[in-house]
Amino acid sequence: MAHLDFKVTCWKRLVIPDDKIEEVIKRLKESDCDEVYDLQEIEGVYLIENGPDEECEEPMIPHENGGGATQELYSSEGSVIYHNSENPEEY
Repeated sequence: MAHLDFKVTCWKRLVIPDDKIEEVIKRLKESDCDEVYDLQEIEGVYLIENGPDEECEEPMIPHENGGGATQELYSSEGSVIYHNSENPEEY
């Protein structure tokens, strides 16, 4: 059976103890928010898996993904038979 993979944007939530806020802000400024999941290394900081609003997902377009595909349609054999990448040389 064929399948379509697609990218979406959504919000995730990290819970931060009040006494760790300054440390989190410092790390966000230093890392430019590249690896926000790494903030869980700070004691007491954790990710809420299903929060805050699952209705916030929005489909992405290639421009928002650095030109990379945000839709890939695969045949039942696993070959890409359609993509919307702005960089066709990727395929």
